[in-house]
Formats: sequence, structure tokens, C-alpha cells
Amino acid sequence: MTRLPSSPESSIDAMCRAFMRGSVRSPRTIRFYRETCRIVANILREGGRPALPWKIGEEDVVWLLRDLSARGLAVQTRKGYFSALRTWLRFYDNRSVDGMEVRWPADARPNVDWLTLDQARDLLAAPKTPTEALVVHCELCLGMRRVEVLRLKPSSFSGGYVEILGKGPQGGKPRRMPYHRDTAAVLAAYLRHRASLVETARAACPGEPVPDDLLVWSRGPRLRAYAGKGTGIDRMLKGLGARIGVPTVSNHTLRRTFGRTMFRSGVEPAVIAKMLGHSSIEQTLRYIGVDGDDMDAAMKIFKL
Repeated sequence: MTRLPSSPESSIDAMCRAFMRGSVRSPRTIRFYRETCRIVANILREGGRPALPWKIGEEDVVWLLRDLSARGLAVQTRKGYFSALRTWLRFYDNRSVDGMEVRWPADARPNVDWLTLDQARDLLAAPKTPTEALVVHCELCLGMRRVEVLRLKPSSFSGGYVEILGKGPQGGKPRRMPYHRDTAAVLAAYLRHRASLVETARAACPGEPVPDDLLVWSRGPRLRAYAGKGTGIDRMLKGLGARIGVPTVSNHTLRRTFGRTMFRSGVEPAVIAKMLGHSSIEQTLRYIGVDGDDMDAAMKIFKL
């Protein structure tokens, strides 16, 4: 940008206007950035800290996180403030927060996270290739593990159910998952894409075997199944997250978001455990997490 805005508020407005021009972010998400960044700017200003996005440093972010904690805000709320701040700073090429490792009290394990509902909706609405759409759908809307997605065959989908082979040897423990409302459409779009890949491969290399895996990719004229460790899928999701501005998109994050969204929608943990292929409800409770927002909601419906 050739001319920087003169105030925090005008810098936030400029960012949101840019997001509205051709961004995949939804109006709700843009409104969240506008409102949350203004709150963050006011807190920084009241504390005597820099409030212009290109002047905020790591020490100011550390101070902000401590202040938010002292105010007694729920962990999920603090995460939202931090996410909005990071987007605001990055828009003005300020990478002060990129190297920070923040451990949230809800769960100190660094790889435990979920997408917010708005982030999940933005991810589903974002333009994607047929392969990206299928992988995101299987993990975010059907709760599959990465290895379960890799084990899918075209025949795994039938009669409104998906036959899933869970983790473990000899193909893993099977479970049967009902279709999500969008499963049929996402699958049909991918199968058309896959049929095109198969047709091209057979025309270029007659007699070359075609993998029976659902997920395939072309390497020159030949088709290959995705590697067992899923590195291709990992890179795919990382690139997709970068495109839509959600840096935490990963296989585990999408599956966890499925479970947590089910939990927050009122689904019983025992049912979620079955859908995730967990061996116990205790495992599911650790998986979906319980934070201050959940406890606040519990108190509001407490009958005594």
C-alpha cells in the first residue's frame, strides 16, 4: 500500500474493504474482523501500547494476551481475538506474531485446535478443486481420519452410507457413516473428475493399471494413488488454508472440528464417539475439549 491509513479504525476499514473485493471470506467473517480488531485496538490504546498494525510488536501481543486473560475472557474468545489480530497485522505486512507459540489453557498440546464455525463455513464455501472438496468434506463433514480417506474406494459410497475402514492393521476397524446432506453432490463432482483422469491415462498408456483407490492423481500420463503417509493431502490442505486465510487447516483440525461442532450442536458424546470411531466416550470427551464457553453455556441451562 502506498499510503498508510491514519488511524487504527481506518486501517481496519481498509482491510475489510479489501476483503470484500473478491475475497472468499463471508460477510459474517469480515464483520467479525472489523468488530474484533476494533476491540483489540481499543485495549492496546487504553494500555498505552501501539495500536497501528504496522507498529505492533511481539511484546505488545504478549501484553495483550495477558490483559485478555486478566479480564477473565473464555479461551475460545481469546483465540478469536488473537486470530483477528494476526490477520490485521499480516494485511499490513507485519509478521510479529508469526513466530509466536501460544499455548492456550484449554489444552496445552500445541497440535490441538478447532476451526471456528465461521472458519469452517468459509472453508466449505471457498472455491476448491474436486479433490480438495472431497477431502475437506470427508474430514470436516463426515469426521474421517486421513488414513480413512486414503483407504476409500469408489464402492465405499452406497445407499446413503459410507463404509469407512478405521486406523489399525488389516484394513482397520470398520464403521458405517450416514451421508451428510452434501455428500452425494461432492462425491458426484469428484467421480466426474476421476473419470476424466482415468480416460486420459488409458488413452495415453493403454494397458497401464488404474489404482482402485478413490483418491488418485496424475503423474504425467499415469495415475497414482496418494501415498500412505498422506503428505500429498497435507500439502493440499495447507495450500487451501493459505488461500482462504485460515492457517490452521489440517487433517486433524478438520476431524476435531467435526466432533466439536457435533458436541456444540447438542449431539450426545456417545453418538459422537461412534461417528468418530472412538473406543470410549472418555476418548471423545478429551478429543472435543471443554472450555470456558462450554461451561458458561452449561450454567445458562442449569435448572437449580
